[in-house]
Amino acid sequence: MRRAPLPSLTSFVLAVAALAVASLGPAGCATQRPVTSGSAPSPATIFRSLLGSNPGLTAVRAVAEARIFLAGTEVSLPGVLQLDSFGGFRLDLLDPLDRPLAMLFAEEGRIVSYRPGVALASSLAVFPAECSGIDPSAWVQAVLSSSLSPVAGERIADRRVWGGGRVLERHRGDLLYQSIGYETKGDLMVPNLVSWYCGEDPVMQVRLRAWAPGASWRLPSRFEVLFPRAGLEIKVELSEIEGNPPPSNQPFHPRLGPEVRWTAWNIPQ
Repeated sequence: MRRAPLPSLTSFVLAVAALAVASLGPAGCATQRPVTSGSAPSPATIFRSLLGSNPGLTAVRAVAEARIFLAGTEVSLPGVLQLDSFGGFRLDLLDPLDRPLAMLFAEEGRIVSYRPGVALASSLAVFPAECSGIDPSAWVQAVLSSSLSPVAGERIADRRVWGGGRVLERHRGDLLYQSIGYETKGDLMVPNLVSWYCGEDPVMQVRLRAWAPGASWRLPSRFEVLFPRAGLEIKVELSEIEGNPPPSNQPFHPRLGPEVRWTAWNIPQ
């Protein structure tokens, strides 16, 4: 298998992205709460405002500091994060000399860790077998916030929760599929937690922790992806971001050929 080399951090010349709408001022992370004269906004309108604030954004590339937790083990490494509305995510982890150590990406409902230097890969099931309908890279859409509308046939409800926040719930049939927690500050909405459900409990969550000021895209500068059933947490802090970057002429996900050896899931120290 021919493998294109990972780009180093120093090879990235990334324009510091503007990550929030300038007109929001101090509430740079917030979305304007849509208001119609004399009535509250519909749940579908709130959904589009929370998860559709970046129309036209299809991909992000950023320099990142990643902390990965699994089974009591923590690994902290610099890297490069790529998000794509169709391809999911790819997190390249680098050593202090910017040499590639591992790649993380989602494939066939699992999280794959691939170490190109030693042609070693491992695959972690993050959902129970009965939850196969959930994509472990679905959180990418929530971070990109480029969804245009809910899926046809879904039932959406907006309600207040204890502590003063609000939650937007998406139901498919009689089952809760997704919830979007957010706060209202005047006429502004600030999303903070997106959860995906299988049964009554969340099986995947993304916590939006911080937002950088700017004027172009509204993107989090710090977020966490959690898979509670698997005990896996991926915490990412972004220092430089580029929206809709030019093509890299490399495959978004590596092609793992028969020469790759598979082992128990691990991240290099």
